[in-house]
Amino acid sequence: MESKIPRIYSSKVDLWLLAFILLVCGGGIVYSIGQAHWVSVAIQVGILLIIVLFLDSFSYEIKEKIVLVKSFSWIVKEIPIESITEIIETNNPVASPAASLDRLEIVYGKYKSIIISPEDKTGFIDHLKSISPTITVKMRERNK
Repeated sequence: MESKIPRIYSSKVDLWLLAFILLVCGGGIVYSIGQAHWVSVAIQVGILLIIVLFLDSFSYEIKEKIVLVKSFSWIVKEIPIESITEIIETNNPVASPAASLDRLEIVYGKYKSIIISPEDKTGFIDHLKSISPTITVKMRERNK
């Protein structure tokens, strides 16, 4: 049965990644404040805000027969659901529109794939399979 209800899935954000970014940027900001380098403080705070906004900007929308992978609001990758052949659970650290290492690799088209990190992986997979039941799903043993 095909699900016609569009849904947006937020990206999972790893707390360790956020803590690392805050620690590195926060350390630089504290040091710059101690040295009274106010321009440096302003630049580092700006960079920190951009990074946090970037991490929070990833989302994955299932809309009719398309998956929209969004970064910020203007970078959008469209993937036709009927072209998806496989979903593989992975922790591959390759650069991708994912703010977590708890990821899914979506294999589509002839030789294409994209790695994402929806917070609700099970709901995301179930939604896709309700539209295209032929999608093969490979989850790691501990999560089956």
